[in-house]
Amino acid sequence: MRKLKLTAALLAVLLTSLISTSCRQWGWQNSSDEATDTLPTLKADESINRATKFYAGISKEGVSMSPADEQAWNKYSKEIKGLLDISAKTRAQCDSLVKKDFSDFRDSIDLVFYPFSGADFLYPITIFPNADTYVLCGLEKAGSPFGANIKTDYAQYDSYRKALVSFLNRSYFITKDMKNDLDNDQLDGVCPVLTMLMATDGYEIISIENMKVDNNGNLVKADGNGNVMQYKFFKQGTKHEQTLYYFSNDVNNDRMDPNFRKYMLNTLPKHKVATYLKAASYLMHMPGFTDIRDYIAKYSQYVVEDDSGVPYKYLANDFDITLYGMYKRPLMVFTDKCIQPDLDSIYKATAASVKPLPFRIGYNNPSNWLCARRKKGK
Repeated sequence: MRKLKLTAALLAVLLTSLISTSCRQWGWQNSSDEATDTLPTLKADESINRATKFYAGISKEGVSMSPADEQAWNKYSKEIKGLLDISAKTRAQCDSLVKKDFSDFRDSIDLVFYPFSGADFLYPITIFPNADTYVLCGLEKAGSPFGANIKTDYAQYDSYRKALVSFLNRSYFITKDMKNDLDNDQLDGVCPVLTMLMATDGYEIISIENMKVDNNGNLVKADGNGNVMQYKFFKQGTKHEQTLYYFSNDVNNDRMDPNFRKYMLNTLPKHKVATYLKAASYLMHMPGFTDIRDYIAKYSQYVVEDDSGVPYKYLANDFDITLYGMYKRPLMVFTDKCIQPDLDSIYKATAASVKPLPFRIGYNNPSNWLCARRKKGK
């Protein structure tokens, strides 16, 4: 009996081995772990990441400092960590919600489109962590990466802290503050802040390149200072190379760069797009921003936004809508034209099915969120 059991066990092992070999031979192996193992190891840019982690208050490794400089950096690092702890709590709640509620599309979209983004890296990467490409757009200059010559200047630290404080506290950048916070003697645009946020969330930067859009709507390397910055990056411990583009561009109908318009019309239809909108100043409620609004409604498979994004009425026919949180009148700094009576009505009419939103996202607190999934055939 014992010999029969041993023989059966050996046959089972042999059969499993043969099946496994055949699966690999004929391409039937479907293990994501095995697929990941075959990918090349990604290499971070040591100089960029050392400087970025230093200015983000994460690490002072490899930086020579006097005792006074070190004391100043330690104070700055503690301040940044305190701000990050506030943001991390909100983003953990956000991650928990989208894991459960967006499981049907969270990991299948390949491009995240985020107009009116400013330097916000954290929320699109929290909501859609596995996309290949992120396209961000804002009025702020693209800026330039930190240089290899690291400065130990508390005035500089204070400038970086000011650039981050409102975002990490409230989840959004205040537009009027960004004009000063991201364009001064210490900061020349979005790039330094965006890379600091990458570092704080455990991402390594492979490269940063200045780009531009040519007359055909294609991205090409810029000879001088282009208005597009390309970031190649990956999460520590993974082999998934991701790309983020930040476009410094006005999306007003009359002021939109024609080449950027071509880029969107060339690019968005080729991808499974999720558009993310937060604290967008209700601009797409205004006559001057109908083009960007219509591109989002036409080319997105999914839209995740607060009420400052695309007005509800432009999504209602072609998308299945899920509502979260509580709809309130926009902040008083915004015109009454930003109020959406139809959205208010649908919140009230479907109150029993409106889902809770346990975190602040965008202007109002309590906040609202809308998830739109494109209907089949639309």
